[in-house]
Amino acid sequence: MSESESEDEILDRIEAALRKIGSLSKPAGGDGLDRAALAEGLDHVITRLRAALDTVPPPETTE
Repeated sequence: MSESESEDEILDRIEAALRKIGSLSKPAGGDGLDRAALAEGLDHVITRLRAALDTVPPPETTE
């Protein structure tokens, strides 16, 4: 993710990633999905995103 990406582009990337994750929840074949491992991985990603957002200064308002 680069500094030049707009908020819409970032949201599009997040949406695409979530769609890809969602497609994993539909097992193809006899092997089931390890939902516990997936949930743990998602929790880890969410924790990292929250930590990154905490370091971002609030946007400047022009009033």
